[in-house]
Amino acid sequence: MAISEQQRQKKLAKKKQKRGLTVKKVTPTMTKAKPYAKYPIHECLIPEDLFSSGLGELVVARRTPSGDIAFSAFVIDVFCLGVKDAMFLVMSEDEYEQRIKVEMIRTADRTFEKIHQSSAKKLLDGLLNYSKELGFLPHPDYKNAYDIFGDIDASVSPEIYSYGKEGKPFYMNGPYESEADSKRILKTLTKSCGADGFDTLIMLGDDIDDMEYIEYMEAMEDMEDMEDDFR
Repeated sequence: MAISEQQRQKKLAKKKQKRGLTVKKVTPTMTKAKPYAKYPIHECLIPEDLFSSGLGELVVARRTPSGDIAFSAFVIDVFCLGVKDAMFLVMSEDEYEQRIKVEMIRTADRTFEKIHQSSAKKLLDGLLNYSKELGFLPHPDYKNAYDIFGDIDASVSPEIYSYGKEGKPFYMNGPYESEADSKRILKTLTKSCGADGFDTLIMLGDDIDDMEYIEYMEAMEDMEDMEDDFR
């Protein structure tokens, strides 16, 4: 049965609308990491002193066809708490180099080393298992940020990572953790490890102000502000 010109135009309009949805371009304003997991790895970074200091950033970056850098950044505590913060951002390579990497290096005056993508995933997967066994869940934004790994196979990494400090979980409170937070964490550790199964150092008052930890968290807050700018 023949269709009218009006019906034909309606069908064409629907097709155009559908096509527009299916070819939607990936742009820096998108906040989901999963669509970017198909792009090639640019670099993966961790602080050189991560396993001696216990706290630092893990960065996994990919390069988009337009030359932008899509990356996930995780603040990780390899001594005890696991993934304390996580975020995903897309920005120009210049912004990534000058705003993100320079700030990370400046914070706490430390240097970073590149690791293989399989090792980055192995490190994070192992830490997640370790912290979950202790009773600690990762930051809520972790799942989205983790999607940047895509189909990377952690099993091919030859690296062996150990968590905790001197064979035990080690908890040192940070400047943004209240007394109630610290008590809750210690209670969780006591339940999972026993009273003598972990070590701890509780800092009070001005002592915390001198810790490198506060600088990490301030840097991550700056990055979260950037994340809001790109939304």
